[in-house]
Amino acid sequence: MLEEFGSSAVFALNTLEKSGFEAYLVGGSVRDYLMDLPLGDKDITTNATPDEVRGVFSRFRVIDTGVRHGTVTVLIDGEPIEITTYRTESKYGDNRHPDYVAFSKSFSDDVLRRDFTMNGIGISADGKIRDEVGGKQDIENKIIRAIGNPEDRFSEDALRILRAVRFASVLGFEIEENTEKAVLGKRELLKNISAERKRDELMKLICGKNAENILLKYREVIAQCIPEIQCEFDFNQHNRHHIFDVYTHSVKAMASAKNDTNIRMALLLHDIGKPSTAKYDEKGEMHFKCHAQKSFEISEKILTELRFSNAEKDEILTLIKYHDIPFMCEDMKTVSEKRVKRIVSKFGKDLSLKLLEVRRCDNLAQKSEYFLGETFYSDCERLICTLADGNECLTLKDLEIDGNDIKKIGFSGKKIGEVLNQLLENVLDGTLLNSKEELVAFAESLK
Repeated sequence: MLEEFGSSAVFALNTLEKSGFEAYLVGGSVRDYLMDLPLGDKDITTNATPDEVRGVFSRFRVIDTGVRHGTVTVLIDGEPIEITTYRTESKYGDNRHPDYVAFSKSFSDDVLRRDFTMNGIGISADGKIRDEVGGKQDIENKIIRAIGNPEDRFSEDALRILRAVRFASVLGFEIEENTEKAVLGKRELLKNISAERKRDELMKLICGKNAENILLKYREVIAQCIPEIQCEFDFNQHNRHHIFDVYTHSVKAMASAKNDTNIRMALLLHDIGKPSTAKYDEKGEMHFKCHAQKSFEISEKILTELRFSNAEKDEILTLIKYHDIPFMCEDMKTVSEKRVKRIVSKFGKDLSLKLLEVRRCDNLAQKSEYFLGETFYSDCERLICTLADGNECLTLKDLEIDGNDIKKIGFSGKKIGEVLNQLLENVLDGTLLNSKEELVAFAESLK
């Protein structure tokens, strides 16, 4: 009946019930089970206390994950199964954690302290559903509804505000009216949530199938996580290439991208420097000179404050800094092999493909007449792969000459590196062949 949850979780349920306790699978895995989605962590709630759970599973390794709050983890065949005692909670002094909890013998008590109805459904070992808050119906109607008073739920744990909009993005659900009012009305409580938690929710949110609508509808919530982004709201670009304000353009560009968190975050932030660099020309058209560099600088601060890893920061910032890099010829229509070759030389295959995706999505969110077309971008992608996977000379190590050869010609110190870089530039331009004879001859001419 419950094969989808795995033998370990079903065994834990059966073992608790045979020992005389109530036990239910609960939370996200039950929600996903009812929606035919892949199941995540399996959580069990029970009227057994932590000490009683330890006794029931005395033959197994039991870890005190959060025993103060009634949670222990039992390792069954190597799989961690989290088991939590029914509980009620006090007020949340820090808008994140209860000041204290009290164990309960009632499933109903436990459900009432949870966040959303869709996460308050239990399933017993025999497959019977226990739903006291209408969660199953809300799932069927694609509704996110707080359990009880939504203002109370969000005051208890402000992270639930971000979870609500994240679920709406990922699942494609609507947020129920009163829950939505509380999401917006209590959004300032997000200041009490750690940067890491906000980052993790944002990363899931921006990759959701409904991310575009949610980011536009709940932009004030997003601004609680990224205050700098408010400068983009309703900022008209007054430029022939654009029909959207800066924020809407950025969101639409992000929503058209592949499901890669670094690409999507880069697109969300790629034009954040535009408002501060905007200037009109004599014809009344707005331009944004050096906005990519300004966006890089602002985004570096944002990503640092949100505690992104150095590797994530480096890639996202590179995508932002070079989001306007040209892949096309001067006619602005055809692929430039020379430019693509230089891009692959500088960034390598994988990052070049990501830059191309950023360029495509940025272009796609402009006026339709300025879109270069999917054929252009697919041709560009093929060329990147052909160059990177072939025998092209793209880096210094690919040259048929090295530092020792340059030294023999009579150069020394820093000049050796300068000459090698000059040779590579000429090979990339096509003005020199990558043959040792020709490279030596050119290097000798530089003396």
